[in-house]
Amino acid sequence: MGPGRVSELPHVVWDMGGILYRYFTELMVDVAEERGWPLDRIPLGPTGRLPDPDYQRMVDGDLDEPDYLVVIRGRLVAEGIDFDPPTELDWLGQSRPETWSAIQRISEKGHRQALLTNDASKWLGDDWWETWKGAEWFDAIVDVVSVGRRKPAPEPYLATADALGVPPAECLFVDDLLVNCRGADAVGMRSHLFDITDPQGSVDRLITSLQ
Repeated sequence: MGPGRVSELPHVVWDMGGILYRYFTELMVDVAEERGWPLDRIPLGPTGRLPDPDYQRMVDGDLDEPDYLVVIRGRLVAEGIDFDPPTELDWLGQSRPETWSAIQRISEKGHRQALLTNDASKWLGDDWWETWKGAEWFDAIVDVVSVGRRKPAPEPYLATADALGVPPAECLFVDDLLVNCRGADAVGMRSHLFDITDPQGSVDRLITSLQ
């Protein structure tokens, strides 16, 4: 295939948090309801009870994801709540069935797939990909700890395309943050914005775009 020609079967590059698994603030809402936290005073992402302007800042690229986590911790501390999301949230059974079903369907259609994540090491531990059960569905897994730059910098996207052995133009990137989709667009990948408040609709639109 010559340079610049786009494959009829684009390679799908997935973000992880919020897409393969529920977003951490979704889980925190569950914990809050179980423990009686004042959700009418604590903004928790797009699925909480209150608007969350800092989440929107992160979506737009004005706030980095690690800094957003600091904001969330600060909100909890202000309410007298001692809780550390990366170490205390239970991820067992928190995968998105809609996404995993789509991953299987996309694989059956002949598309190769890769994973590109900024923060999985923070939540799953060092070298998580060596024992991760979902690895069998992906031809490449890139954690930015091995790249040295985070999305939306170009290096992670280019490293993923390189791991697949294809040019970026043959890849379709899926992420729940607009800023990261823009980073993919900047290196020549197509992008698909995943709405974590509408996972089934997001998956349906993705499947349609691949037909």
